[in-house]
Amino acid sequence: MYRKKLDNKGQGSAELILIIGGLIVIVLLIGSYVSNITGKAQTNIQSLLKIERDYLINKI
Repeated sequence: MYRKKLDNKGQGSAELILIIGGLIVIVLLIGSYVSNITGKAQTNIQSLLKIERDYLINKI
């Protein structure tokens, strides 16, 4: 009984594509989270600077 050898090269490529795709998704999620935090910090700093500027102008 002769057994045919199976080709597993395609499975390795598919696993590599899944791993790389998963890493790309993780990087995009982290980038979105960091961008959101940066935007909130920028808005808070701009608000603080406006409040302090108005305070100093009114004090003069």
